[in-house]
Amino acid sequence: MKADGRRPVLLSLAWWTFPSLFCLALYWNGLWVWFCGDDFAWLGLRQDLERGRIDLWSLLFAPKAQGTIRPWSERLFYLTFERLFGYDPLPFRLWVFLTQFCNLALIAAITRRVTASAAAGFCAPILWAANGALVGVMSWTPVYNQALCAFFILTAFYFLLRYIDTGRRRYAAGQWAAFLLGFGALELNVVYPALAASYTWLRARPHFNRTLPLFAPSIGYAMLHRSIAPSSGGAYALHLDGALPATLWNYWQWALGPRLLEDVLGEPQWFAAPGTALLTAGALAFLALRIARRDTLPLFFLAWFGITLAPVLPLRDHVTDYYLTIPAIGLAMFGAWAIACARVRGAQLAAGGLTAIFLATSMNAAWAGTEWRFGRSRDARLLVLGVVRARQAHPDQAILLDGITRLHFGDVIVDDPFRLYGVRDVYLTPGTETRLPRRPEVGEVSDFILPASATLAALRNGQAQVYQVRAQRLRNVTSRYALDAREALKPEEPRRVDVGSRLLANLLLDGWLPAEDGNRWMGKTARLRMGGPKQPGERLRINGYCPEVQLERGPVKLRVAVDGKSLGETPITTPGSFFCAFNLPPELTGRDAVEVSVDVDRTFTPPDDGRKLGLVFGVFEIR
Repeated sequence: MKADGRRPVLLSLAWWTFPSLFCLALYWNGLWVWFCGDDFAWLGLRQDLERGRIDLWSLLFAPKAQGTIRPWSERLFYLTFERLFGYDPLPFRLWVFLTQFCNLALIAAITRRVTASAAAGFCAPILWAANGALVGVMSWTPVYNQALCAFFILTAFYFLLRYIDTGRRRYAAGQWAAFLLGFGALELNVVYPALAASYTWLRARPHFNRTLPLFAPSIGYAMLHRSIAPSSGGAYALHLDGALPATLWNYWQWALGPRLLEDVLGEPQWFAAPGTALLTAGALAFLALRIARRDTLPLFFLAWFGITLAPVLPLRDHVTDYYLTIPAIGLAMFGAWAIACARVRGAQLAAGGLTAIFLATSMNAAWAGTEWRFGRSRDARLLVLGVVRARQAHPDQAILLDGITRLHFGDVIVDDPFRLYGVRDVYLTPGTETRLPRRPEVGEVSDFILPASATLAALRNGQAQVYQVRAQRLRNVTSRYALDAREALKPEEPRRVDVGSRLLANLLLDGWLPAEDGNRWMGKTARLRMGGPKQPGERLRINGYCPEVQLERGPVKLRVAVDGKSLGETPITTPGSFFCAFNLPPELTGRDAVEVSVDVDRTFTPPDDGRKLGLVFGVFEIR
């Protein structure tokens, strides 16, 4: 009797825990990935806060790239974990996995409730976890926004189902709370009302009208986002054109598995096309069969896929697998319901065969993709910590990196992770920009190059060490590189001057204060020397920073001149970082060097040091 009583408990425990254990086993290496790419930008938030570059409210809620406002899934997440655990990635990864385990439990509960099938509830989270599109969220921490958004959407939908079943207001309140909190995770949260409306229209028509008020916050958020988001260009440009069906088809193929595995492996696979065709035909056959039996659940599951994918379909030039994280939930529930409905032998064989195709390809894609992500993060770790060790060995010298690859640049260099360890003056060797493909959407390689004249001077004066980036370590090649550089590099005045760099201090003339945190204050006026424009139409571009105290008496005017010719003035009206650009007179074209002067109409004096300060400057560039 005791064994019989224990059996349902063990079955229930297995029903709830097996999907999470399956997910853990499949993405095990995702627990151990190091930081990479966007991680480094978010990890710098605490330094910005502590140095007074930004206040906590702006840090959490000010719009970032493409107008995104994701306080819970990016800013608060990184700020909290970095403060508690420093630069140890494991706690970050454990939290991502824990969130996913909650999502798996929610998918199981939702699927069982809408299908009234324990088998479907068991299969749905497994099919979702097996989908190779989850590689991003399971092995790259910046994609946590997908996991957290899924959590809020699933929680809101679960409360909706409970409200439909019971009519209790606390479940309606829970739905609203989860829905509204979801806006702090990811913009995709705006589609939740469409999910709720489509389900109630198909399955619980009397409750349809109660979902309509949900659209008001989504519409308001969409209008707010549109008003604050910069006009998208490049990879994030919206294309509402004939490319939409092709983009949808591409995502559909990825979601099914065979095509995604082909792309992960990087070479054609004979099974990709027939596997996709079989899975698509099977899905259509199941849909037709259930519609004939007046079962609208498959329609809702496909609607989940389409509704949650719709916002990213116009991003024709930014098609990426992790955008399928939430849409794949709909397909997982669809597949689980198809498996549960297969009761006759022929249907069971068909469902088993199609499930085997999906699992074999998707799980392989998941495993291979996670391994690839793990390898990239390992290379990032070796590079970052190698530079930190190099600085420890040469505390007073700049570090020049030679042999940087495209992945090194995108995963490490562009977000300057070295600053997190207090390491500055890290540059790429001249000529690196000619060896790497230009990708403005990632970053300009030229922004990280130490100019040839400064490189030669630094090597001659013992101010720099050169390290060649190898697969497993950094190798000091200073002596050999210095010999080659004398012949290969042509000294000329740089057309990009970072005034905060001590290696370019010889280009600063007068009016500059000592460098601080990679930037430099000016007084009321300051001058510098730099290379002139090489062709007509080039502009002088300047970035800097204006403290709030400087604007207490109103906007401050910045005046700029080159070789004594005024380029005009621009008012600085808001505190924080600023950027301005000025057209250059045609007669300056072809000059080897020009003199740039900047002037402000007033200064201020901090009470603690007595200096007369104007603005903070970073980079002057002609291009």
